[in-house]
Amino acid sequence: MAQPATTPKIEELRFKIKTDPKSRLFYPLAEELRKIGQFGEAEQVLHGGLASHPTYLSAWVSLGRVQRELKNDRGAVESLSKAMQLDPGNVVAARLLADAYLALGEKLEALKKYKLVHALLPADEELERIIEHLDNELNPITIAAPPPPPPAPPEPEQIVPGPDESPFGDEQPMAAAHDESPFEEPVADFTAAAVEVEAPKGIQVEFAPMVAEVAAPIPEPAEESDVFAPAEAPVAEPAAEDFANTLTMADLYARQGLTDDARHIYESILQRDPNNSVVREKLDALNPPPPPPAAAPPKSSRNAKVERLESWLHKVARREASHV
Repeated sequence: MAQPATTPKIEELRFKIKTDPKSRLFYPLAEELRKIGQFGEAEQVLHGGLASHPTYLSAWVSLGRVQRELKNDRGAVESLSKAMQLDPGNVVAARLLADAYLALGEKLEALKKYKLVHALLPADEELERIIEHLDNELNPITIAAPPPPPPAPPEPEQIVPGPDESPFGDEQPMAAAHDESPFEEPVADFTAAAVEVEAPKGIQVEFAPMVAEVAAPIPEPAEESDVFAPAEAPVAEPAAEDFANTLTMADLYARQGLTDDARHIYESILQRDPNNSVVREKLDALNPPPPPPAAAPPKSSRNAKVERLESWLHKVARREASHV
């Protein structure tokens, strides 16, 4: 169903603006025209009213919205930028400006404005997806290609030995080199005298005594433990210090008013470390000071003789009273 070209409210607003051309009613008139799809007339009304009211924030936002409907994204960027100058935290203007930048292909500016809107509206999940998509497009993750493998070392040259050469590279085979070796065959007249030691001149060689040829007694091995004997019970390590007997726990008890528990821990620490002045001070602070000694009755400044005289006069007075 087609939108009506006008409404009674629109006609009323038109009449009032004709009566007062500088009235701020141009903004509601433009909004009514935008609602029924009269974007061209709404844009003219807004331009005319903003000429008299250049700081009307809502009118600038409305103009940017109308220009976006007319596919005039460049004009929308200018109008909405003026709105952001008047109110940098205006969420509607920032979102419309981001959409206009994105329609123009200026993704970096669009991303800045979308992040501003997200800072003001952190619960908008759709906005998070748009920001993530733009981030991936502007900052793509590149995976570096692995370096090429090092070249293989050249294979060693194969040398084929000749018929008269050794396979190990010798110029002459070992068997041919040792054809005339005197060690190949034993000497015909070999006797034990050939290995006798000839005594050098001036040195007398004596044979070792027979005792030297007797094998030394092999010492008996030390007594080894029986591997099948039951293992000895491990020495019990001293029990770890109870965590409650720590200075921190004692201080906690003292702050909570549990002076007996705190005093017990302080005394336990002092038994192990009697020179710990810090713990001793804390223990002394828990022990109440002894009560001050009772004040001695003030000595009478009167003379003892006067007191005895008064006592005697008192007795005399009582005796006289008894005779009356």
